[in-house]
Amino acid sequence: MTAGADRPHMPDSNEKLTRSHVVMIGLLAFVVMFEGFDISTTSVVLPYLGEEFGATPAALGRALGIIAIGAILAFLTIRLSDRFGRKPVLIFAAAGFSLGSLATVLSDSVASYTAIQFVARLLMVTQVALAYIMVSETIPPRLRGRANGLLGACGSFGAALPFLLLEPALATAWGWRLLFVVGAIPLLATPLLIIWLSETPIWKAGKANWQHSSILAELRLLLRPELRSSTITMSLLWLIINFATSVSALFFTQYAVTERGWVPADFTALAVLGLAGTSSGFLLAGFAMDLIGRRWTITVFMVMLGALTQFCYNAQSWWAIAGSFVGLQAMMGVWVAAYTINSELFPTALRGAANGWCHNLLGRWGVVTAPWILGALVAPLGSIGAAATVLGFVAYLAVPLVWIGLPETRARKLDQPD
Repeated sequence: MTAGADRPHMPDSNEKLTRSHVVMIGLLAFVVMFEGFDISTTSVVLPYLGEEFGATPAALGRALGIIAIGAILAFLTIRLSDRFGRKPVLIFAAAGFSLGSLATVLSDSVASYTAIQFVARLLMVTQVALAYIMVSETIPPRLRGRANGLLGACGSFGAALPFLLLEPALATAWGWRLLFVVGAIPLLATPLLIIWLSETPIWKAGKANWQHSSILAELRLLLRPELRSSTITMSLLWLIINFATSVSALFFTQYAVTERGWVPADFTALAVLGLAGTSSGFLLAGFAMDLIGRRWTITVFMVMLGALTQFCYNAQSWWAIAGSFVGLQAMMGVWVAAYTINSELFPTALRGAANGWCHNLLGRWGVVTAPWILGALVAPLGSIGAAATVLGFVAYLAVPLVWIGLPETRARKLDQPD
């Protein structure tokens, strides 16, 4: 079986979106929105959590690194979707993630916060990975990039909300914990996912041919000659993307508060800009993928990610910092391109496993190591800004990797070889 070669019939590339497509995108967009909310909240609460529990930047970096290991272990849950279906695993993960967000309210130390968020992150990453897989397996090829771009735009909208809610949350007795109560809202949507979300036709058609494989057997399949280059390149690309996006975002609130003197009202103003502007980056990524291809989209976004990171963490004025940070949030659209091409490179029987191996088991180490390394560099380099500037160079490494190791998959039908 070659990459992208699937037996079941998929819609012709000229097919338009149907009502069922729109319902699916709407439901999954809501799920992805709270992925953005949770990732952003973890960063936004950092200085206030650190102050309450007396944690240093290095200690907070270690906590974020441990939480990110949960994303690596999502490898085990994502691969279950190849056996049991995309829908049931996604619903289980969405409900569990919401409960984990609610449980975070009970945190009484950095250790308990880390433990609860570790589990929540595992389930959150599972639900988001499956959301992109479901869209990629269902939407006609010519619209696939834009559909995934819409999911990402909803994620960026969710990422802006914690900045908007931070000031009113801190004014309550709940403090920063109130943000995690809001993060549990997807639990209310679980019945809608059960009733209205449909399993992907391509998974149902291939279910009869599914055979149980051990983790090592999956790896052997992914390293076959026809898939080896895609597996290795996507793993390295995900590692770079995870590292670079973590450097750009996870310590931003800590940097703005401790090194630029921002107060909660500044983040409220930033949220207004964010809500107006960051979604455009994900929509742009979706349109760009369908217009200029996956490789050019990833190239442009990663170059801009590195440049904006280095500018943001050296800027002095409020407008320069806020504007570049909004730009950084827009550049998170590279995730949409990476999720899309990861789905397009592998056959249906291995699509969940490939996402789990390339992104979660291997690539997610970028999220683990980035806060750890950044936090450790703050003291020797003298500031968060200096550490982020140095590590911002990592983003540029994606460019030669994409052009040397990946084919262009624009307009590829998932039931046909190249």
